[in-house]
Amino acid sequence: MNSSEGQALFNIPSYWPSKSAAFGVAGLYYALGIVLLLEGIISRRYRYVHLVVLISWMLGGAFTARGIFVIQEAQSDSSYIAFSVLESVAPNFVSLVNSLLLINLMRGLNAGPPRRVLKVLWAFSVTASVTFGAISAAGSIILTGDATLGQLSTGIRLVKASIAGQMANSLLFIVVASVLVSWYRESLGRRAWVFIIYVGGLLMVARNAARIVAVFYTSNTLMRDSEAAYYCLGPLFTLIIIFTWAALNLPARCYSEAKALREN
Repeated sequence: MNSSEGQALFNIPSYWPSKSAAFGVAGLYYALGIVLLLEGIISRRYRYVHLVVLISWMLGGAFTARGIFVIQEAQSDSSYIAFSVLESVAPNFVSLVNSLLLINLMRGLNAGPPRRVLKVLWAFSVTASVTFGAISAAGSIILTGDATLGQLSTGIRLVKASIAGQMANSLLFIVVASVLVSWYRESLGRRAWVFIIYVGGLLMVARNAARIVAVFYTSNTLMRDSEAAYYCLGPLFTLIIIFTWAALNLPARCYSEAKALREN
């Protein structure tokens, strides 16, 4: 396999991307980020605001770069590299937000898990998100740049390792969340909070499953051959997650409910 084949296989679509679709999706991410920022300012609750706004605007930046790449008629690799890196790294921090929501929910319970258990969960979540994000970025840079055959092989292994790790992490999160919620049933009184956690967790499993198919089963070219399939099986998942955060006013709802629980 040569460099151009590897780039096409793992990153560059076989169709010519739509700049309107790219800028439209970017606009949605930017708008949701603004809504979340305003919700945090209005409620004066900033526990998650910095991270959720960063995620939303990172993804907005990714699809802005994709649109610029189309406008430049693929004359420059830099915009596509920016798109590929941001689009692959940001979902790792969506998983981190899911974990932080679960941890803070459990911390607020009258009789929740031992603090040391939550500390271990926090450390694992941060480490996994940063590690898989860094691996994603490295693999994307290699595969969208001018790679030698050896570098291409390394890039492919990094991409596969990253998405496999993300898939395992998202499945583990669902298991851990289900165990904690079932053991500490007081948390079920915070239905909206639990709903946000499960929406984020399950949609990340679906997103990662689609990436597993695209990366490990290369005979399936749906996401590379159809722009509609790419958007439906990729960005749509994170859009729904971030929309859920904004629609349910995550900054105010989760912070205020946790505070109320601690005071009871």
